[in-house]
Amino acid sequence: MKRANLVIASLLITAPLLRLDSVEIPLESLTPARVGYVDLQKVFDTYPEKSFAEGDLLREIEKRKRELGTRQNLIATIRQQISVDQAALTQAQTGAAVQVPPNNVPDLKPAAPPIPAPAVSTATVATSTTTAVEPYPLEDPLAGLPGHDANTPIERAQGSTQLPGMKDNGGKGILDTLSASSVPTVLNPDALAALQKRVDENKKLLERQIVDFKNFRGNAVADMKVLQTQKTYDVMSKIYAVLQTLARDEGVTVVMDKAYVLYGEDTVDLSDKLIQRLQQESQ
Repeated sequence: MKRANLVIASLLITAPLLRLDSVEIPLESLTPARVGYVDLQKVFDTYPEKSFAEGDLLREIEKRKRELGTRQNLIATIRQQISVDQAALTQAQTGAAVQVPPNNVPDLKPAAPPIPAPAVSTATVATSTTTAVEPYPLEDPLAGLPGHDANTPIERAQGSTQLPGMKDNGGKGILDTLSASSVPTVLNPDALAALQKRVDENKKLLERQIVDFKNFRGNAVADMKVLQTQKTYDVMSKIYAVLQTLARDEGVTVVMDKAYVLYGEDTVDLSDKLIQRLQQESQ
């Protein structure tokens, strides 16, 4: 009996505290949420801006493909050049006459910038004198300098305009001259050394081109992923902006993607209206 009295007393004591913790909320004053949905994939596929974005992306992809093809062709050319040069060098080192292969590897050195034309002065020249241009002296121009023999004769062909110390090879290297000949030739030590040097240089060039190709291909793939994400974001941001205005006009407070809606009563399909507005915005 005492235990029952204690329980009743405790309930009487805690009852006021329970009443203080509860808050009455008038549900009739709340505005019910109106839910709408859109077929986002359908909207995205029919949006004209999506076609423009895809066109830009495809053009960039084709540009990278062409560059990769050019680099692959260059690598194949270098490999072929090394192969034929090495075969000719091996045969020439035995003392046999060989036909030097032409060099098909393009010169990859950047072209020198054009020399700007001299500025034309509009100032009036008061006096001018014409100075005759003297021919290049046949005597040694270094005569009289310490450590130089002034009696050393200078070899110069009669009527030649070539300056002393310059070699005239007709604008072609020794290998170019030999490859232009249709007759196999026994290569002298200079030609052997030049052919060996070309093989070595092309091997180094091949290694650099392979590394550059791999780097370019990796960067191209990464760039395309970034560009695709950027284009998708640009298109979706425009869709969301129009959707927000449409939802307000239709009195919709919540909009969901149709792919994630399993069931709903009194829901509003905004897909067709959104497509219509997007087409109007694109015109």
